[in-house]
Amino acid sequence: QGPKAFWEMPDECCLCSLQAQIAFLQGERRGQENLKKDLVRRIKMLEYALKQERAKYHKLKYGTELNQGEIKPPSYDSDEGNDSEVPSPPNSSHQLSWKQGRQLLRQ
Repeated sequence: QGPKAFWEMPDECCLCSLQAQIAFLQGERRGQENLKKDLVRRIKMLEYALKQERAKYHKLKYGTELNQGEIKPPSYDSDEGNDSEVPSPPNSSHQLSWKQGRQLLRQ
């Protein structure tokens, strides 16, 4: 059955199959957009973590703050998908300053 069979189908069948294909492609597009948003959010998070690490390393090495401007957490367009992130423990800042103090004493 070649291309003739497609054109010989009743109009309703043709219309239904085209609508199904459109719906499928729209779903694919939405999925790709969600994936893109997620990847952009992860990139921003990694860039923020890298800036923090660079500032921390600079402070430990030279004893002064790195002037990068104010390091701000990244802002996301939407808060969707943040449920998967693990919240930091309440005393994590205390542990971080304690570790930094220990490293400074070792120098």
